Amino acid sequence: MGAVTPLLEGEMAAFLSDIALIVTQILTWVTSVCTTITGQPILLFTVGFLAIGGAVGIFGRLLSRN
Repeated sequence: MGAVTPLLEGEMAAFLSDIALIVTQILTWVTSVCTTITGQPILLFTVGFLAIGGAVGIFGRLLSRN
């Protein structure tokens, strides 16, 4: 099996920069979705209802274990 070559400093900086760009874009999308949901009462009600139902379902399963 071949030897593993370590990343050079420039390659690691470029990699971290790419990861930062990806995380920034994901956070931008999440912010946009949250802004849309909170701006529309019907979406806010629906998402809230689904989140509460999911939490009740998970806790119900956890508490019903023997």
